[in-house]
Amino acid sequence: KGAKVRITQPNENASHDAETNTEGAYEFQNIDPGPYTVTVTAAGFRTFSASGVTLVARGRLRVDAALQVGEISQKIEVSSSAGVIATDTPSISSNLTVEKVLNLPSNVRGAGSTSPYAMLQTLPGVQADNGLGLSIQGGLPAQSESTVDGISITASTGNSPNRSMFLSVESISEIRVQGVGNTAEFGQPGDVTLISKSGSNNYHGALFWYHQNKAFDARSFGQSTVPAKIGNTFGGTVGGPLSIPKIYNGKDKTFVYFTWESLRYPRQGTIQNTVPTSFVRGGDFSREGVNIRDPYTFQPFPGNVIPASRISDVAKKILPFYPLPNTGVTDRRTGSNYRDNRDVSINSDQYEARVDQNFSAKHHVYGRFSYKNNPAIGANALTLPSDTQSAKFWQTNASWTYTITPSLLNEFRFGYVKSDSSGIFNFDGLGFTNSLNLKDIQRDIFFNGLPAFGIDLYTGFGKGRPGYSISDNLQFIDNLTYVKGKHTLKFGADIRNLRARSDLGFTSGNNYGDFGFGPAFTGYGFSDFLLGVPYATAIAVVSRDNDGQATHYKMYAQDTIRLSSKLTIDLGLRYELHPGYRDNGLNIGNFDRTVPRTGRVIIMSDPEARKLVGPGNMLSFNACPGAPINGIGCTPIVTAQEAGLPEALRITYKTQFLPRLGLAYRLNNKTTVRSSIGLYNMILMGSVFYSLTGTVQSDVRQFNNIGADGKPIFALPETRTPGSGVRGGSIGTFEFRTANAIDFKPPQMLQWGLSIDRELNSTTGLRLSYIGNRSYQLPWAPDINQMSPSTTFYSQRTSLDRPFPNWGLIFTRDAGANAIYNSLQAELNRRLAKGLSYTSAYTFAKNLADNAGPAPGGFAGETGGGRVTNSLNRRADRGDVYATRRQRFVNTMVYELPFGKGRTFMTNAGRAADMVLGGWQLSSILTLQSGPFLTPVFSGGDPSGTNAPSRGSQRPDRVGAANGSLSNPTRDAWADRSAFICPGRTPGPLQYSCSVGSTPGRDPNPIGRFGNSGVGILTGPGTFGLNMGLSKKFILKEGVDLRLEGSFTNLPNWTNLGDPNLNVADSNFGRITGSRGVDFGGGRTGQVSLRLEF
Repeated sequence: KGAKVRITQPNENASHDAETNTEGAYEFQNIDPGPYTVTVTAAGFRTFSASGVTLVARGRLRVDAALQVGEISQKIEVSSSAGVIATDTPSISSNLTVEKVLNLPSNVRGAGSTSPYAMLQTLPGVQADNGLGLSIQGGLPAQSESTVDGISITASTGNSPNRSMFLSVESISEIRVQGVGNTAEFGQPGDVTLISKSGSNNYHGALFWYHQNKAFDARSFGQSTVPAKIGNTFGGTVGGPLSIPKIYNGKDKTFVYFTWESLRYPRQGTIQNTVPTSFVRGGDFSREGVNIRDPYTFQPFPGNVIPASRISDVAKKILPFYPLPNTGVTDRRTGSNYRDNRDVSINSDQYEARVDQNFSAKHHVYGRFSYKNNPAIGANALTLPSDTQSAKFWQTNASWTYTITPSLLNEFRFGYVKSDSSGIFNFDGLGFTNSLNLKDIQRDIFFNGLPAFGIDLYTGFGKGRPGYSISDNLQFIDNLTYVKGKHTLKFGADIRNLRARSDLGFTSGNNYGDFGFGPAFTGYGFSDFLLGVPYATAIAVVSRDNDGQATHYKMYAQDTIRLSSKLTIDLGLRYELHPGYRDNGLNIGNFDRTVPRTGRVIIMSDPEARKLVGPGNMLSFNACPGAPINGIGCTPIVTAQEAGLPEALRITYKTQFLPRLGLAYRLNNKTTVRSSIGLYNMILMGSVFYSLTGTVQSDVRQFNNIGADGKPIFALPETRTPGSGVRGGSIGTFEFRTANAIDFKPPQMLQWGLSIDRELNSTTGLRLSYIGNRSYQLPWAPDINQMSPSTTFYSQRTSLDRPFPNWGLIFTRDAGANAIYNSLQAELNRRLAKGLSYTSAYTFAKNLADNAGPAPGGFAGETGGGRVTNSLNRRADRGDVYATRRQRFVNTMVYELPFGKGRTFMTNAGRAADMVLGGWQLSSILTLQSGPFLTPVFSGGDPSGTNAPSRGSQRPDRVGAANGSLSNPTRDAWADRSAFICPGRTPGPLQYSCSVGSTPGRDPNPIGRFGNSGVGILTGPGTFGLNMGLSKKFILKEGVDLRLEGSFTNLPNWTNLGDPNLNVADSNFGRITGSRGVDFGGGRTGQVSLRLEF
C-alpha cells in the first residue's frame, strides 16, 4: 500500500487526498492555482510537510518527498520544496502573478481604459505591433486564444481578444501565457489564461484610487504640447466566507469575492466645420466672389441674392442646424470658420462577482458574473446632438468539479460571453426626416439617422447610421481525467455557438437618401442647396443587417506518461470542426472562380436571398439570363444548395486532426531537457464572414437631376426622376469585394521547440530555448481578376485581358500563404526571495512570411494583410515580418527595499522610524529591442500595366545591391533615397517621378513588370523603455495597510522614433515626424495611487 498524500489550500482550508502508486508517484488533477501545503504520511516513516508550494494557472508542479524512517508523529518540515524550473512538462509558459499585476509600473489604469491587456507585452515570447496586436512565440495574433477561467473571450466578430473583457486588475489571481508545446487540450499554439480571484476563510479587501494627469506627463517627439488628461480609476474589492449571522456560516464551504472598478476620463474634442455666413443663409451671395444664376432661366439673380420666397422649405428646416461662423472672417466663406469644443468623455463601470462552494471533498462548484459598461461621447458636426457610444460586456461562467474516485475526475464548464458596442444618435432623426416630407423616402426606416446632404465647399448636413457590433459565445466544456499507473489520461470536448452581428450600409444616408449639391445649376453649391436642386440623388435599400452564426466542435485525447522519475511524455490528438458562418440576414454572396471566364455568384439558398441582390449590380456584371457581351456569356447566380455548398458558401473541412508530442527529461535534480512538436490550427471567424456581406446585395438607386437642357428635372421635396433608378455600370467595372475561396483550407501551424532548464539556486532558474514554427495555408488577399503585366497602358487594354471580363476587381481571401519563424531565447527567473523577484528574457528571432501584403505595417490579421499588388506572384511579398524584432530584451522587477519591520535591516525599528524608512518598494519594466522591418513604396504610376494602384501599395526598384540602409541614420534621414528608383526610370532628374504607365500621351509606357524591391529590407528605429514605480506601505494597524505609489512609463522620456516616410516619390522620404507608442515607448506618463488593504 502506498503513502497517503494530502494537499491543503490554506485560504479555503480545502483538502484533496491521494495515494502513491507502487513507484511512489502521485498526482492531483484540476485543482485551483494558488498556495498549497503538501503532507505525506506512511507507516514507519516520519510525516513530510512542504508549505508555501504555489501552483500557477494550468501549471504542472512537482514536489518530491524524501521520507525518513521514524514515527508518523515526527515531522519533517520544509518551506516551498517546489523547484524553480519546469521539470515535468514540455510546454513553455510565463506568468504574471497577482503581485506583479498590481505592482509593475504599466499605468494601464486611469486614462481611457482599465484593461490590463497591455501588460502581456512584458512577458517573454510576446511581441506587440503598433496596434497592440500580440504575437506569442512567433505566431500571428489570430493564432492565439484568450480565456477567463477557461471560457474564451476571443471576439467572434474578428478572432482577436476582446481587450475590455480582461478582468479588473483587482480580480485577477494570475495571467498565464503558454506559447510552446501546448497539449491537445488547446487548439491554438498561443494561449492566454486569466484566472479570477476567489474568496477565502479570511476576509480581505481593498479600496483604491489611481490618478493620471497632464502634469505628470512629458511631451513626446512630434507633439507640440502635452495632451490634456485627467483620469481617475477608483473602486474596491472584498472577499471571504459567506456568512449570515445566526443563519449560515460559510467557513470552509462558501466563499465570495466581489470587485467594483470605475473610470472617469473627462476630455474634450474640437470640431472644425465650414458653415454659411448670415448673409448666405438669407440667400445673399454678394460677398462670396461668385455670380449665381437662376437654374431655370440661366439669368443672374438680381444683386446676387436669392429671393426669400424661392428658398426651399427643406433648406429652411435644415438651416437652423448650421451655426454662424465664430473664427476667422465671418462675412464671407473661409475654410473651417466654425470651431467648438465638445465633450467626448470616456467612462467605465465594472462589476465582478465570484462564488465558490465546496459541497464536499468530491464536489466543488463556482460561478462568476462580470459586467462592464464603457460609454463614451462622440461629437457630431454642426449643432447636431452628440452620440452616446455604448460598449457593454457580459461574462457568465460556472464550473463543477466532481472527484468520482481518487483516480477519476470530471470537470464541466459553462460560459456565455457577450460584447455589444453600438452608437446611439440622441436625436429623432426619423421624425425630423418625415417632417421634411421628402417624396419616396420610407417613413418607417428601421434605424435612426438623417439624410446626407453633401454641399460643395461646406460641411454637409446629415447623420450616417450609428453602427453596432455584437459578439456572442455560448460555450460548453467537459474534461474527464483518469489516472492509471504511469498514465494520466485526459479526454475533453468543447462546443461553442458563435454569433457575430453588425449593421449593414451602402451609402452615407442609406435609406434616408443621399443628396449632392454643387455648382451644376446656380454656379455655387450652397445656392443650389437653398433652392433645393441637387445634381444627383441616391437611395440605398437596406432591409436586413449582418447576423453570422456557427457552431464549432472540438475534442481531444491526451496521455501524460511518466515512464520514470526522470522522463515524462505528453502524447495527444485533437480534432476540430469549424463550419463557416451562415448569415441569418441572408446578406452574404461569394464568387466561384471555377467557372471559366464568367465565374458565378453564389448566394444563400433561402428564396429571400435572391431578392436582396442589387438589380443594378446584376446589370453591371451581366447576370444571367443576359445575352453574351463581347463574346463572353452571362454570369450565373446560383444558390448554395445548387452549388453543393454549405450555407456559409465555402467548403467545411472535416479532417482537422492535430497531433501533439512532448518530452521532459530530468538529467539531474537541477537540469531538465524539454522538447515538443505539434500541429495547431487558426480559426476563421467573423472577419472572414464579414468580407462576404453586402458583396452583391448593395442595392443603390441613383438619379441624375441634370436635364438635357441643363435645367433641374426636379426640386425637393421630390427626390428622383421617373424610373426605377436602377443603374448598371459598364460591363467589366463592377468590383467584387470580397470573396472567400470556395475551397478555403484551414490555416495550420507546425511548431517545435527544444529547451534546457537549469536551476541556478533555490530561487533562480535559467531557460535556454530554440523555438520554431511553420505556418501554412495562411489567408492572403489577392485580386483574382488581375491582368498579366503588359507594356500597354491599362486604360488601352480591353476587359478581355482579364480572367473574368464581366468583372472589374475581384478581391478575395485565399488560403496558401506561408510563414516560418525561428528564435533563440534565454530567460532568467527569480521567484520572490528576500524581497526581490525578477524575470529577464532575451529573444533573437527571424520571421519570414508572404501573407502580409506588399507593404506591411503590423502583424497580418485573420484575413491576411494588405491587398496584394501582384496577385500572380505571392512570393514576391515574402520578407521579414514587420513587427517581429530581430532582438528583444525585457526585464520586469519588483524589489522590497530591505529596511523596516520584518525586513533585513531595521527589523526592530520603532514606529516613527518605520513610518519614514520602512515599507518602500521599487518596481520596473525595462524594454530594449531592435526596430521593425520596413518596406519602401512609391505612389502614382502603373509600370506593370495592370491597374496596380487600385489594389494597393507598389514597391520601387533597387539601384544595384543597395537596400537603403544608412550607417548613421537620423530622424531627418533614416534611409537612403538614392538606393531606389521608380520602375521604368533611369538614375537622374526623373528617377523619383513615378508616373510610368499612368496616362497615355503624357507618361512613358508601362514596362510590363513590378518593382524589384523587397518586403522588410529596411530596419526602423529600435525601442528603449524604462518604467519605474516607487511605493510606500504604511501599516495603520495589524491587518490594515495603506500604500502610496507613484509610477512612470518611459521615465527618462527617451525619444523612441516612429517609422520614417517610406514613399520614394516624396522628397521627405526617410524623415521621421512622430514617436512610437507601443512597448511603453511614447512620451512619459505618470500615475499616482492610493490603496487601503485589509
